[in-house]
Amino acid sequence: MKITKKRFLLIFTSLILSFSLLAGCHSADTVRNNQQNTVDSASSENENFREFTDAIFRDNVSGDILSLHTILQHPENYGITNYEKTLGRYNLDNPTDSSDISDCLTQLNSFDKNSLSKDQQITYELLKKYLQTKLEYCDLFLLDTDLSTTIGIQVQLPIIFAEYTFNEVKDIDEYLCAVEDTDEFFENLIEYEKMRSEKGYFMETSLAEEIIEQCNTFIDSADDGYLITTFEEKLNNLPELDETQKSSYQERNKAAVNEHVIKGYRILADGIEQLKNTGKYSGGLCNYPNGQKYYEYLVNNQMGWSKTIDEYDALLDSYISRNIASIQGLYRKNLGLSDQFNTFHFQYTQPMEILSDLKEKIKTSFPEGADVNYEVKYITKALQDYASPAMYFTPQIDNNAVNSIYINPKSTGSSDIYTTLAHEGFPGHLYQITYFANKNSDLIRHIIQPGGYIEGWATYCEALSYQYADTDNAPLNTLMQLNYSTIMLIYGKVDIGVNYYGWSEDDVYNFISSYGFNDKSVATQMYSQMLSEPANYCKYVLGYVGFMELKAAAMQKQGNSFNLKEFHKYILDMGPVQFDILFENLPE
Repeated sequence: MKITKKRFLLIFTSLILSFSLLAGCHSADTVRNNQQNTVDSASSENENFREFTDAIFRDNVSGDILSLHTILQHPENYGITNYEKTLGRYNLDNPTDSSDISDCLTQLNSFDKNSLSKDQQITYELLKKYLQTKLEYCDLFLLDTDLSTTIGIQVQLPIIFAEYTFNEVKDIDEYLCAVEDTDEFFENLIEYEKMRSEKGYFMETSLAEEIIEQCNTFIDSADDGYLITTFEEKLNNLPELDETQKSSYQERNKAAVNEHVIKGYRILADGIEQLKNTGKYSGGLCNYPNGQKYYEYLVNNQMGWSKTIDEYDALLDSYISRNIASIQGLYRKNLGLSDQFNTFHFQYTQPMEILSDLKEKIKTSFPEGADVNYEVKYITKALQDYASPAMYFTPQIDNNAVNSIYINPKSTGSSDIYTTLAHEGFPGHLYQITYFANKNSDLIRHIIQPGGYIEGWATYCEALSYQYADTDNAPLNTLMQLNYSTIMLIYGKVDIGVNYYGWSEDDVYNFISSYGFNDKSVATQMYSQMLSEPANYCKYVLGYVGFMELKAAAMQKQGNSFNLKEFHKYILDMGPVQFDILFENLPE
């Protein structure tokens, strides 16, 4: 979860830091000390770089209480003692100012990358590529919105509130400050949407109506819903509170939900209602001024892979063609696969059993992960119609013992819960994030994590999990894996088609029907999803393709010495970076 003070740009205030680099000239008397001086110089540069990136980290996470609490249990241990206890605000006064990014990039360029440690060199490249991408597209900020039908802030905020951990009394007070800020936060959000509306950028009417319905559904259940019950459950886990204190906090929470959260959702719903029908443009992003360029930004920021959208599109075509050829080959060899396809199932259907099974089966091809606790929860009924099929909550840096996976029972059935938990749990998000947390990397790397790596890895793992089915039928497992990845690739094609090439709903239907999807309601749903959340599918699909291409490159580069477990270890040790960095550092 990330709420920043200025949307579209990760906040970097000007960091007034003095980095004294050692001079490179030496007198005859000091030649004998050259080796030691070189070590001292490198050590100083390493320390200066760490201070530089740590300062960026502190400034970024302290802009709102949800970001701070999500990332750190004890911010004071990281030098953070003065921070906002709000949900953050959009910068409405000077939203086009990008001096914070250019200043940070200038300071970054002042470092000698070759003097940095190997890990810091990766951080340097990650941060530089990230800043350059932001700076190149920063004038397009009004095309960005936090309101969308599946991953929008109005869907995520209640779940984040419910998952807010109470480790000490301070957490309760700060949580209540955040809850009590909901109405003012949504007021600020609507002001930002008015700015978008003035340019004609406001969302299409059908999407606005869906979000209004979501707000009203939440309002109807909030006054006695799970924000009340989960709060009381968390209070009971703090033994230092007596009954009087608990009662006082419970009353304050009920008042906060009724007077601020419900009020905030009414403000949001009413604001969207007033702005409805003010958009001048319709269809995919490419139909907006500079929309194609903004779509390029979304994909480039997620992937960091030196490819054009046309090249991505062609790559998806090639993967679809190869998959279909492989599927046809499997059917030719085994005509009975068609019937077996319809009866395919995993042995386990209970979440904890599935996670235990996955932990055991990945041992042969994945390195040992962190030993952490985890639990599976279910998304509240009020949000099941809109929330994602599942989600994993990233643990705090200084407390990775708390790992929660949320499942949406309305969109995740017994037939796909195994692969879903491979995506969210092992060897997907939970495994990857807790593995990297143990690497003790630069703090900044915990908040700059390209979506193509994060979601691409989890999608790669989800596809791989079909091989773990206990069917004693390897061709069937491969068929299911190919079927899953082909459907996913088709979604990626539709995302690009709608938002970069301007496909209509009929174009979507014509495309998917050529692959056997003849239900027009499917095309309608896909088209609406792509309008609401452009490039969202790309981080999953193109990220998956990126890892498949990386594997192919590693196999070609390493030949007979290629080892799948070592390949996965390389990716996990590198941690979340752009794909150019993954390819450039691929070992012989």
